[in-house]
Amino acid sequence: MWQFLANSLQDTSPILFAALGGLLAFRAGIFHLGLEGLVCMASFTAVAVSKETGSATFGVLAAIASAVLLSVLYWFLIDVMNGNVIIVGLGITGIGVAGSSYLLQVLFNTQGAIQTANGLYHPVVGHARGPLSVLNGLSILTWCLPVVVFLIWVLVRRSFSGLALTAVGEFPFAARSAGIAPRRARLLALIGGGVLCGLAGSELSLGNLDSFTPNLTNGLGYVAFTAVVFGAVAPLGVAAASIGFGIANAIGIQAQLERWSVPTEIIMMLPYVLTLIAVTIAAGFNRGRGAAQAGFAELRS
Repeated sequence: MWQFLANSLQDTSPILFAALGGLLAFRAGIFHLGLEGLVCMASFTAVAVSKETGSATFGVLAAIASAVLLSVLYWFLIDVMNGNVIIVGLGITGIGVAGSSYLLQVLFNTQGAIQTANGLYHPVVGHARGPLSVLNGLSILTWCLPVVVFLIWVLVRRSFSGLALTAVGEFPFAARSAGIAPRRARLLALIGGGVLCGLAGSELSLGNLDSFTPNLTNGLGYVAFTAVVFGAVAPLGVAAASIGFGIANAIGIQAQLERWSVPTEIIMMLPYVLTLIAVTIAAGFNRGRGAAQAGFAELRS
């Protein structure tokens, strides 16, 4: 039971970090399908820089920088060049996933894994059994995650900036008439999302694995986007949805360890089935609500 809880928390952390980044984008009216690429590139950068510098802190900072750079590129393509937000988002995912694999081969001359001896700090160690053993596998970023969720909640629900961000996503013309710059708000939302995706990638690669392999994310960014939709674009709802996906992943691991009679492939594919359902729901949600259309019209105004 304790191992199952530990696996659930470990799987939830990167999903929730990325989902909070997607939440900021969605609030600004951006249908962010580039989360996968941001997290994958951040995962590679975190391990590569940590390996070369001997510092996990530098690895995390470099991961954040790489995700922010891709986020700024995303903003430039959709807001300045008037690109289709969904197509560009998928393109950013391609850049992140394929680009990290290419850099792995160019910089380290390998198509396999690279490892580092400098992972994230684990505040609690030494408990092999009992309830405290759950805390052994939690990195410092996971310990900070509740604080991050609270801060995002305050930003979205209890601050003028959060209200302005929501106004930009839902009523961009009204936001402009109130003195809010929609283009600037979308840029800041994507930069904030990039920081969170950088933390997600760092947690994924340096939290416990201390290594990077091509396509390490394996759909995590799409699962994070699903959590945004299932969480009704609310911080606490997104957190609850992310926990649910983390538990689903842990169940898949447990099924493999205990060799359940139910095929593990069926259990492991559930998050991705939910992702397809969520994308469908989000498309209908946007049509009925008019948020995305208003945002895209503003981009071309």
